[in-house]
Amino acid sequence: MNLLNRRRFLETSATVLALAPTLARAATSPPVIDENDRALGLLLGGALGDALGGPIEFQARADVQRLIDPPKIWRDGELLDATARAATAGRLRLRSYRELRPVPESYGNWNPSSEPGTITDDTRHKLVLLHALHEVERTNRWPMSVKDLAQSYLDWPKTKAVVGRNGYPELAADWLEEWQFAARWVLGERDPSKALPPERMWQSLPTCCGQMTLLPVAAIYAGAPEAAYRAAFSLAFFDNGFGKDLNAALVAGLAAALTTPVDAKNPRAAWESVLRALRTTDPLRFGKIRWSERQVDRWLNLALKFARDAQGQPARLFATLEKEFEHTTKWEAQVPFVVAFACLEIADYDPLAALQLSMEWGHDTDSYAQLVGAFVGALYGPKLFPETWREKVVSRLKADHDVDLEEESRFLALLHRRATNQKLIADP
Repeated sequence: MNLLNRRRFLETSATVLALAPTLARAATSPPVIDENDRALGLLLGGALGDALGGPIEFQARADVQRLIDPPKIWRDGELLDATARAATAGRLRLRSYRELRPVPESYGNWNPSSEPGTITDDTRHKLVLLHALHEVERTNRWPMSVKDLAQSYLDWPKTKAVVGRNGYPELAADWLEEWQFAARWVLGERDPSKALPPERMWQSLPTCCGQMTLLPVAAIYAGAPEAAYRAAFSLAFFDNGFGKDLNAALVAGLAAALTTPVDAKNPRAAWESVLRALRTTDPLRFGKIRWSERQVDRWLNLALKFARDAQGQPARLFATLEKEFEHTTKWEAQVPFVVAFACLEIADYDPLAALQLSMEWGHDTDSYAQLVGAFVGALYGPKLFPETWREKVVSRLKADHDVDLEEESRFLALLHRRATNQKLIADP
């Protein structure tokens, strides 16, 4: 029996979602939630977004347009109204890597001509985090520290997720080079041929590293955004500059999303609650630093402004994004952040339309879609996504890396229950 067919998924109707506690209650007591389904929604949504965007990531627009049912090229004047939103959601396609990325790449797919549903490094980083959590559980060394995560970046390539699979060890070595230099430094090594300061990672840019790795931390602290923020900030040895605050804030927003009820007639209200938690969760008081603006506020304000100024026209939004990020590496932390929330806003928070729209701008499509996917999955649950998509992503993860998403969601739900009376992540 298929593992997903034996589950009872959350319905997206207001009746079921109304069972989730409010954010106000979550602030005073640990919420009672169906953590397993919500955690699965977060994990599955992120992996699905990754698999949707992976085959077209950083590919030339002309090549992408030659695919069957390609992403839409929006023209000036075209509006994203209700009819267009439905059509946009209908364009979502899990594609093979055969056409544009048939050769394995260390930051992409790891098998030749990978099948639809295959993930990239955006999800593999989450597998490294999950491995670290399992190792701390196995050895009963709670609370987990940043050194445990650093050690996992050295150990994960030695697990059955990699060992014995054709080409995987070589791909893993190339993929994790930057992370392993920094991990060894965190663990105390100082030989410059093997260990280098985390502050030098990716030219010290604020990157989306924390967005790739740390989103599942939100499931441990569902309904507790501040605890989720602190845990993410503590573990983020790979984040630099304002990226560390920005990425931890995203985890806080996800922690809120996991317990936010949705009114089917007014989904915007739920999203406003999530964005408010993302914006106001600031335990280290970045927003109080004099003579400067917190970057979470800056980029969230810009994302919403860009969407509103576009007046319902994706072509205008995408032109603004091109201008704003013309000289920015497209995987710097602020880029997926702005793309995700601008697409949600212009799509009037239609979850699947926003997911597709996040890829239609182009560039680092898997990073954008995995972030949108994690948020909509955490808020609506896994039932949001068609069963055939769920099955493909789950089966590919099992076949390619021996990972069972349902088991991982149960593990995160267990940790969530424990977190009410046990410290699981060491303080920064």
